[in-house]
Amino acid sequence: MELLSMIYGFIVFLRNKLFDLNILKSKKVDRVKVICIGNIVAGGTGKTPAVQYFVNEYLKKNMKVGILSRGYKGKRKTDLLLVRDEKKIYCTSKESGDEAFFHAENFKVPVVVSKDRYKGAKFLKENCSVEVIIMDDGFQHRKLLKDENIVLIDATNPFGNNKFLPKGRLRESIDSLNRADEIIITKSNYVEKKEILKILEKIKKYEKKVFFAVFESDYFYKLNFENDEKFGKINSENNKNFENKKNKISKNIIKNKNILIFSSIANPATFYKTIKNLAPKNVDEIKFSDHHLYSSEDFAEIQKKSKNYDFIVTTEKDAVKIHKNIENLIVLKMKFDLKKDF
Repeated sequence: MELLSMIYGFIVFLRNKLFDLNILKSKKVDRVKVICIGNIVAGGTGKTPAVQYFVNEYLKKNMKVGILSRGYKGKRKTDLLLVRDEKKIYCTSKESGDEAFFHAENFKVPVVVSKDRYKGAKFLKENCSVEVIIMDDGFQHRKLLKDENIVLIDATNPFGNNKFLPKGRLRESIDSLNRADEIIITKSNYVEKKEILKILEKIKKYEKKVFFAVFESDYFYKLNFENDEKFGKINSENNKNFENKKNKISKNIIKNKNILIFSSIANPATFYKTIKNLAPKNVDEIKFSDHHLYSSEDFAEIQKKSKNYDFIVTTEKDAVKIHKNIENLIVLKMKFDLKKDF
């Protein structure tokens, strides 16, 4: 494992050096602003809520926004896929990947997935006439030239145990923060201040603007599968998440209750802690691998266990992959806020 991490680290170093020396070229898409929300570790830093925060910020400025994602683990026939435009969603979460579909459910803006981010950005500009592209991940994808690189650092595990993949979680060297335009320390409310100070001390040499993100529970909502005949293929008039977020359920509903949670996210510990902070009587957990595609057997297992609990709770990213009614299931809506101090 150590040897594999060393080989991985060397390959990443060499590739970055080739871009730095302009031997490998970055390409710019003209007349569009590209903002990348990325990280230097593998998963779990809070990119998805950060992307949605910045989409909202630019929508408030009345700018035409598009979202670009790799579409990780999406099972699609062609690589570049238009997930949605301003009118409707064109595919399933299985095709697009859970993150991209989650964005499509939450915003009536163009969403494109493409492993080739330059190709995807060009499509958004030429076919959707967007003014701003928010990239969900892609700090390591240097073929596309970005106007702004916003790098997230997870306060609960900031530097991936200081080891490259696969032994640790580092996708590239911490020194790659030199390429960042600003840094956001996420989940800053999940650790003590002394942990934040340690992170600040480690990154101060890069002389970047630093912000702090608070990530906390907002409310619960239920899923509705009425008239949802085909899993995931939902237009803007019949969207199980759009509609049900209007019917907010108080966070207090799980207080002193027996709760079962399940998720397929990179950092389930944060989800568990968030639920624990809402003071249930008891919390049990089912963990699936990151971006897991739920099977009928998985739903059967969850449904069987649900009879022993007052509520079953999952995340919004998991909710887009649920195509069966699960008794007593509620979805946790989180909120993401930026602060200049901690």
